[in-house]
Amino acid sequence: MFELAALFLILGAVVVGFCLLGLLFKVVFEIALIPLVLVGAAIKVVLVAVACVAGLVVAVVVGPVLLVLASLFLAPLLVVGGLAWAGLSLIAA
Repeated sequence: MFELAALFLILGAVVVGFCLLGLLFKVVFEIALIPLVLVGAAIKVVLVAVACVAGLVVAVVVGPVLLVLASLFLAPLLVVGGLAWAGLSLIAA
């Protein structure tokens, strides 16, 4: 009877030992990986800043070009729409 209790006590001590060992490894690796996390965050901040500047440059350069192209291609549609509206107004009147 006491042998069984001693076996459970030893198994419990082994489980607690593994838990403490896992906790120790977790703490050691978290402390060891903090510089890598900081470097990753710094790289992310730099990439976001570069992307924002690049997006602003693209918007400033491409925006007016798209505005001119849209006005060139949409002007005939506006004329056709105005003619259709005028024709419907004449028919309805």
